[in-house]
Amino acid sequence: MRALASILTVTALIATLGCKDRSPSKPGPAAPTPTAPTAPTAPTPAPAPAAAPTLGAPISKPFLFEATKGDAKVYLLGTIHLGVDAEKQLPPWVLATLDAQPAFAMETDLSDPSVMTLLIRSDGGALSKELGPEDWELLRTAIGPSLADGMDRLKPFAAFSALAVKDLPMTAPMDMTLHQRAKAAGKRLVYLETVADQLTAIEPFATAADIRALLHNGEVARTQSLKMVADYTAGDAAALKAMFDDRTLWVAAGRDPARFGEMLEATLGRRNRAWIAPITELATHGGGFVAVGAGHLVGPDNVPDLLAAAGWQVRRLDAAP
Repeated sequence: MRALASILTVTALIATLGCKDRSPSKPGPAAPTPTAPTAPTAPTPAPAPAAAPTLGAPISKPFLFEATKGDAKVYLLGTIHLGVDAEKQLPPWVLATLDAQPAFAMETDLSDPSVMTLLIRSDGGALSKELGPEDWELLRTAIGPSLADGMDRLKPFAAFSALAVKDLPMTAPMDMTLHQRAKAAGKRLVYLETVADQLTAIEPFATAADIRALLHNGEVARTQSLKMVADYTAGDAAALKAMFDDRTLWVAAGRDPARFGEMLEATLGRRNRAWIAPITELATHGGGFVAVGAGHLVGPDNVPDLLAAAGWQVRRLDAAP
């Protein structure tokens, strides 16, 4: 579940907009009695305390792939949406590869004004009621009272996003940095899905129960977050892929372990398959540079494997092409 932070651009955007307020809160008025039962929390092993990754450590082995088929070519960069400084940590040759392409593609358009509109609840509910007084105060303490209070009437996904990435180094989202670089250079901009599509994929797995699981398994979540950044910085594809097998927080949210694959299919498989057509179009019309969450390039049903199955020659680069 922690790997969701590495595959969703909207998660990084919401966190960036709000996670500056992380000051502990003072006890406030009790929230109304929760309307949903408390999800069972599975016991979890106590992980060793995690050390924060060194912010700014250079990435010597980036997740950059080259896919070719005849005269068509496209480059695919796996990102972590938050926690890595793209301009300072990516090797210069990766940025040079981006600069040399006529087009740039990313998951979704983060400047779409509908982002916040789509997060507003239409059921009249409130997150404070769903969580209950004790867990609501835990959330206010974890992400800051102002941010939490501002998200009370939004869909749980908003608060889940802020909570899911709170332990990551606060950087500009990689995708936004690369997007701004491409836009400034006048490149053609392509978006692989709409904001609505991305939210539809993740909202079922970012509920009050999932927030509660994060709140009550804080050290597990923190350790996984920091490990994710460390594995990404080290270029360890196997370690990142293994994160998609971790069901700790899934079970802690009261979910059936046997249905874990449904989340992977909704957030990775189905979306990855839908992206093959626009990526192919990009490659066959002059080429381009695609930046998506690293999980889409190394996780289950990943894009490089899907392209290879369609007859593309795909290789991971360790130096300038």
